[in-house]
Parts: sequence; structure tokens; C-alpha cells
Amino acid sequence: MKNKSLLQQNTSLKYFLFLSFVWMFLLNACEMDYGKKPEETKELMATVSANKAVAGGDMLTFIDMSLGVEKRTWIFPGGEPATSEKAEVGVVFKQEGNIAPSLVVEYFDGSKETKTFPLKIFPVLVANFTPSKTRIKVGETVTFTDASIGGATAWSWTFEGGTPATSTDRNPTVKFDVNKPVGISLKITRAEDGSIASIVKNALVQVGPPELMYNGSFEDGLITDIQTWNGSGFPLVVVSGGANGTKYAAAFDYNNWGGAELMSRDKPAEKRIAVENGKSYTVSMWVKADKPGVITIGWFQLGNNNLSPWSYNSVWGTNGQVLTTEWQKVSFKADIPNDGKSRLNNYHSFWFTKVVGDATVNTRVYIDELSLKIVD
Repeated sequence: MKNKSLLQQNTSLKYFLFLSFVWMFLLNACEMDYGKKPEETKELMATVSANKAVAGGDMLTFIDMSLGVEKRTWIFPGGEPATSEKAEVGVVFKQEGNIAPSLVVEYFDGSKETKTFPLKIFPVLVANFTPSKTRIKVGETVTFTDASIGGATAWSWTFEGGTPATSTDRNPTVKFDVNKPVGISLKITRAEDGSIASIVKNALVQVGPPELMYNGSFEDGLITDIQTWNGSGFPLVVVSGGANGTKYAAAFDYNNWGGAELMSRDKPAEKRIAVENGKSYTVSMWVKADKPGVITIGWFQLGNNNLSPWSYNSVWGTNGQVLTTEWQKVSFKADIPNDGKSRLNNYHSFWFTKVVGDATVNTRVYIDELSLKIVD
């Protein structure tokens, strides 16, 4: 029994020695495969989300995945934040140019290692331009000069009422044949980083003389400055379907007599239209009627309407154009005499008369795009 016990002891000792040998072999194998024990591993591994950004705009994310780090220090020249000790940090750079943020890591053994991240920070792209003129006659040209900042490489223009209507030139020249204020838009692109910026300048260039009429197109769906007069108040209403494809027009029911008027007399001083003595004006509007050939534009007046005492000081004109069921433009030219009379509170009107003597005429009359412009 004693010999058997010794045998068992010897067997246990041999088994323990075998396990120890296997454990040491495995440890040596790990060192052969991986170079060092886990608690002694150190390696600098770090990255950034992109190598370019726009100053003050894009945020770049820096991530440190290094092994064996006791301490880390990020340095971001011109960045917010300027430094950090976090493993992951988002940074916005305020200064444009070529910069090199860096990461310094201190390992568990006291050694240090540094990595830099070369970046290009672009300036903010801002679209802008200037016109050579802001007031031109119909048919004249304007040159638009690019005043954008940030290094644009491509330009896309749109010109309301212009020829050409679009352009990709940096500084295009455009002809305008419309008679109204026109808007211009510009979109710019920077190829290197894909940045895009745009700007719209509405009513930038006044083509032809400026419009003096208020609420003459009715496109706000309201009637604020125009009225009719037929002895019973102001029955002018807004209706759908204006001249030249516009959304709205104004209308009134003609019952043997009536007219359409603008009276800026009753408006605040800043909205009153002052007709200047010694100047000429073009007065126009688009008209039609439900019944063709029964009424005409009989006459018009342009001048001043003061109450108490009444004082018109008006210039009168005649036309005689017969209304049809189709929109047609009616125009008058008024030469205001230089006679010293006051014409500071403008009043002008179009009056409609019957084509046939004493016959009773009932029809709806439509007016749109009323215009009052000084002749250049």
C-alpha cells in the first residue's frame, strides 16, 4: 500500500510538472506571436474624420485608439477647443490655411510618441456680385461682376427677363427688354471641397422708368388704391384670371356709366404720388369686357384732386378704344404743363362710355396691370 501511495504521489507530481510546462509554453507562444505581454503592449493608433474642412463650419472628429496610454494631449492650432485630453473630440477650426494638429501620447513606461494630421481649412464661401448699373432703359445691357469670396471655381446665374436668361460666365453681360424691376440670382461652387453658396437680389435693376402705381396688379388679392365710381360707392372687386397670365384682376359691373380711378390723395404722405410739372407720364392698363363692342375707353385724366376746395388741375385725354372679350392694353401719354399749379396728391382715372347712344348697356368690365410711369 505504501508503494502504491508513493506511485500516486509521483504521478501527481509528474502531472503538476506537465501542466507547468504547458503553461510556460503557452506564455512563450503568446510572446512569440504578439511580441509582448498584454500589460506591456503600447502602440499609437489615431485618426481624423476628414483631411479638410471649412473654417468656422465643419466639425472634424479626432479619435485616439492607442494602446498602453497613460496620458494623451491633443493640440489643435486655431481650433475650438485648442487642446484636449479626451480619447474622442470634435473640433471646429476658425483659421483657414494648411494646419497640422497633433497628438502626443505618453505610455505606461514613460515613453512618448507624436502623430500629426495635415489638414486644409478652406475659407467660408460667400456669394456676392455687383451690377454695372441699377437703372437702365429697356433694351440696354448690364454687366454683373462676381464679388464672391472663398475661391469659387464655377458660377451659375439666373436673370429675370434677361437675354441670356442664364449664364455660367464669371462676369456676364445681359440685355433686358422688359419694363420692370428685375431680380438676379447667383450660385457658386468650389470644386476642391464641394462647397456651395448662393444669393438672390430681388428687384435689383430697374429696367425702364419705375412704377409709380400702388396696388396696380392686384396680385396680393386685395384692392387698396384703386376704386370705381358710378354714383353708388366703390363696387370694384378682385376676380381670378388677370392679364398676361397673372393670378388676379379687378372688375366692376358697368351700368351705363362708370370709371376706374387711383386716388393717392387720401393716402399717407409717403404713399402719395406727386406728379411733377413740366414732365410727361405714360398711363396704361389692360382691359376687357364680358360683352364685346358695347363700351369704349372714352377719356382719362391725370392730375391733382384736392378736397375743400375742389381742385383737379388735371390733364385730360381721349382714346375711344372699344373693349372686347380679350385682354388689350390701353395707353395714354400725359404732358403735365409747367404752370405752377399744385399736383402733389395724384388723381387719375379711366372713364368708360357706351358705343351706342342711349341704349342700356350692362356688362362686367375687367382691369389689370394699371401703370403710371414717368417718361425718361
